[in-house]
Amino acid sequence: MSKLPVYMVMHDALKEDIQRGKYLVGELLPTEPELEKIFNVSRTTVRRAMELLRQEGIVEIKQGKGTSVVDFRAKQDLNKVTSVTESLRRKGYIVRTKSMYIDTIPASEKLAEELQVDVGKLIARVQRIQLANERPIVIMKNYIPYDKVSGIEEYTDKFSGLYEFLEKQYNIEITNASDKIYAKSADFTESEMLNVPPKTALLCIRRICYNHDKPVCVDQISVLADHYELEVSMSGRYK
Repeated sequence: MSKLPVYMVMHDALKEDIQRGKYLVGELLPTEPELEKIFNVSRTTVRRAMELLRQEGIVEIKQGKGTSVVDFRAKQDLNKVTSVTESLRRKGYIVRTKSMYIDTIPASEKLAEELQVDVGKLIARVQRIQLANERPIVIMKNYIPYDKVSGIEEYTDKFSGLYEFLEKQYNIEITNASDKIYAKSADFTESEMLNVPPKTALLCIRRICYNHDKPVCVDQISVLADHYELEVSMSGRYK
């Protein structure tokens, strides 16, 4: 088994320290000379590791001031219907879609129940990977009754945010949604798609989107857990 390059080992160690809270948002990382001593590496190795962290949106490098940790997690407010794409863009990421594939499938029992259609009804399936600053972080699958989006396959690779596209192209407005949220480890296929090791933590969302309480699509979202967080406001105690 081949070993990771030294700069990747350093990158992974620093990233883990940041995720565990050793270095907080806004805090400066050790200087380049200090990192050379900590990791027993060259200045070139330090700079390659720092540049990779910068490209991932985890740190900010300012000449003469040092390298600081930034708030890199995209936040989704669960009190409003927003897509992952919209949340990433609000965070300042440049979002791009990769490997979009649109086909049709018959509705399974589960999809039929979620979309309130007959089993076997023709469903448009939209599959794609979302990149944030050129790093793949989200696997998306969307299921929509085909009679609501006839001809959608002609728009392959021509949109990024599905909700905005549905509203503009098909006059379908998403007014409310229900989410089931769970965590899982990336399997081999998911790890290959996201370019991460198998068993990397994923945050998964199974969402049913509605137009005034009528279901219009089902989303299956798997996002790298270290780049995304959910926020919800609650009031009152359950008794």
